[in-house]
Amino acid sequence: MSEPHKVDLMPREVTTARWVMWVQVALSLLALVLLGFALTSAIDLSGGGLLLLLGLGIVTTILLGVLAARYPSRRRWVRITAFVVEGLLILDWGYNVASDFTVTSLFNVILPVIVVILLSRPAASAWFDR
Repeated sequence: MSEPHKVDLMPREVTTARWVMWVQVALSLLALVLLGFALTSAIDLSGGGLLLLLGLGIVTTILLGVLAARYPSRRRWVRITAFVVEGLLILDWGYNVASDFTVTSLFNVILPVIVVILLSRPAASAWFDR
């Protein structure tokens, strides 16, 4: 007879970090839609800088979504890539907070910081080191 397999549950830190990343994806999608409407109605899109900004936001959103979806795989590269992406977001939004403080930019700094702190915990490290 075969014995049932032991199924490891995702630690609370990892689950919370994953949900925070999904919140980032949702907020980013909302911002991209609003920015897209604003750009197409108000500005001539002949300049490449705004399109680059929009493209960078799309790439970041897709990357965050893929990483959040891959958390159950327990692959080490998922955690490392999440650290890198969230670290870059902290630097980017930290610069925005320093140059032009708003509540939304502060909120956009806090979310990546939460993810980095949660993924730095020993339980998260053990989850991704299978």
